[in-house]
Amino acid sequence: SSKLCSNHSKRSLTPRHLLELICAHYELSMDDLIGKSRERRFALPRQIAMYLLREELKCSFPTIGDHLGSRDHTTAMHACEKIHELVKSDDRMKRDVAHLREKMYSSSG
Repeated sequence: SSKLCSNHSKRSLTPRHLLELICAHYELSMDDLIGKSRERRFALPRQIAMYLLREELKCSFPTIGDHLGSRDHTTAMHACEKIHELVKSDDRMKRDVAHLREKMYSSSG
């Protein structure tokens, strides 16, 4: 099926747009975000991207992996679990994710 992410709203948010917002927020290039580096400054935004693709766009884990540099679906699963826990326990993460969600839905192109 070609409908890999169900955008359940009228908003035209695409996975690509979401990744661009994350790059802008963390001052990374798209290459940094989907690249192979495991440095924390790249890895954490990448995990947040996976989390938001899952939560907001309802992408499947294999699809999320594909969007982020052909990663394994288990990597995406792990990232979503990790960020889910961090949002509950870490105030800064909670703020970051809230801020990104706000941006996703306020910017209409």
